[in-house]
Amino acid sequence: MSTEAIAGAQSRPGGLAAQREEFTAALARILASQAFSRSGRLTAFLRHVCVATLDGQEKQLSEQRIGTAVFGRPDHYNPSDDTIVRSTARLLRQRLDQYYEDEGRAEAFRIAIPRGAYVPVFVPLAPLAASPEPMPASVVASSPPPATHVPVPSAHHWRLAALMPALMLLVLAAMAILWWQSRDDAASSSAQDASTRFWATMLPADRDATLVVSDNGLVMYQGDTRRAVPLADYIANRPGAADTPTLEVERYNARRYTGMSSVTLAAELGKLATAAPQRYHVRFSRDVKLSDLKHDNTILVGVESSNPWWALYRNQFNFHIDWDSETGDFLILNDRPVSGERPRYPFSSRDPARRGYALIGFKRNLSGDGHTLLIGGTTSAGTDAAIEFMMNPAQLGPLIHRAQRENGAIGDFEVLLQCVLQANGSTDIAVLGTRVAPR
Repeated sequence: MSTEAIAGAQSRPGGLAAQREEFTAALARILASQAFSRSGRLTAFLRHVCVATLDGQEKQLSEQRIGTAVFGRPDHYNPSDDTIVRSTARLLRQRLDQYYEDEGRAEAFRIAIPRGAYVPVFVPLAPLAASPEPMPASVVASSPPPATHVPVPSAHHWRLAALMPALMLLVLAAMAILWWQSRDDAASSSAQDASTRFWATMLPADRDATLVVSDNGLVMYQGDTRRAVPLADYIANRPGAADTPTLEVERYNARRYTGMSSVTLAAELGKLATAAPQRYHVRFSRDVKLSDLKHDNTILVGVESSNPWWALYRNQFNFHIDWDSETGDFLILNDRPVSGERPRYPFSSRDPARRGYALIGFKRNLSGDGHTLLIGGTTSAGTDAAIEFMMNPAQLGPLIHRAQRENGAIGDFEVLLQCVLQANGSTDIAVLGTRVAPR
């Protein structure tokens, strides 16, 4: 069926309401078919858009909301960077075509997703042409033999012959488009698989995984006193030097705050911890002990000034985000710059370009039998950008492919990001540098 016919069917008023039972039955047959039963992603997508349409919720079927409802993307994700909805919709249209050419050939109606939209339509299909009944043998025997006829090309035939080269070009162009789409779909599927493999490593069934959220009370204290708190003092609950006024210490101890970035990541990881939800924990950084970081898989949120446990891994990093207690600004350091990189990236909260930086690191835990993921930025927007990068298979997948070893394990890596906050509230994210441990 042509796109024009589907678009025309979409405009028919009350089509789905009047045929709800037929639509529901047709949907059930599709989801149970061989073409769909083995694809959880396509099944979830088609079921979601069909149920929403049947419930009169067509206005909710935007790319952003489908990404959140079907694929578990965060509410603030950017569909321009993460194209999973569009790529899945393309694959869904192809799979529906396959179904109606094979298992669904006898269907009286067709469920279709018109290009450029996500609202399904219910279109009647033309019945299959019946095979002509054979003529009785007596009629065949009495029929005169056909006269010998030499066909003479008509003007119509000549016009058709003249159009053949153009038709062939159209066919080749269509084949090229389908090839590119299938290649994009394959790349998207590969990135999704790599992303899934990474999070299965961080959130396994046989090991505890602990998210350690940032200590924003510590940030406030250091900002007020212009004094950095080293990890040793932080562990001993000594926020400042010996001459720190008692009142300041008490105010600091009472400020058990964390940032929205930590809350966002905690919620997203909760969705991914399906192998053993009971082994996924969220803890405040001030409540963590050194022994907790030895054997667990750990995710540390924040940079060293908001989560001092980062200091344990500093020597393993090429990139660093250091807080200057005198100015209150950050300095991003690159120990061994390669071509196109800079050794230093200064950051100021007064930067009119509103640039920020974020650092992501995947390292072995303190005992070497598990993993630690470190995510932090110069601002909350920077940390959000790092979280968005890690939750976007299109960005994370290629990195995991690079870091994967021959035995399937994922090696250490780190990524330095620059993010620029736009006037419309969106964030542009650029990768400034990547380091992947040799295989």
